[in-house]
Amino acid sequence: MIIGLTGFSGSGKTTVSQIFAEQGYFVVDCDRIVHEEVYQKPKVLDAIAAAFGQECIEEGKLNRTILRSKTMGNPQETMRLNQTVLPLIAEHIQSILKQNAHRPILLDAPTLFESGLQKQCHKIICVIASPRIALKRIMERDHLSEEDAKKRLSSQHPASYYTERSDFTILNDGDMDHLRAQAKEIIEVLHG
Repeated sequence: MIIGLTGFSGSGKTTVSQIFAEQGYFVVDCDRIVHEEVYQKPKVLDAIAAAFGQECIEEGKLNRTILRSKTMGNPQETMRLNQTVLPLIAEHIQSILKQNAHRPILLDAPTLFESGLQKQCHKIICVIASPRIALKRIMERDHLSEEDAKKRLSSQHPASYYTERSDFTILNDGDMDHLRAQAKEIIEVLHG
């Protein structure tokens, strides 16, 4: 069984992933895989350089700061980045899913729908939070100014984009106990 997990930055997906891991799920953290594995591949780096300029690649590695400066707060450029790399990311993730098909999987993918990976999932959970709370979390977690955090949020989909496409919604505006209770309730339904 593959459960998709998605939502915008600052919503609390990582915490929900940890709860699922505690319940025996194999968590596929797409953000980590993208940065540690996919963005290391020459094919991906070449595609980014062709789309955004060679200055995005330094000494055979992605310069995230330069790429981020070209995409953050710019929905058209974010879409262009997604069109460039999402097919390559999806291909890599699908191979991981096949290798682990014998166990319950939580696919933690912020771009689940954009990449087409939702087609691999039996059920989908989205985690959302009020913009004010998400903004505060992003600023604290990533040490961003309010302006930069707002840019990041503005380049992402609104909550309705996720809720309309998901089987379950977790509203993460409360404390950790409330979040844990919501996640465990969904796990019970999935295994009921």
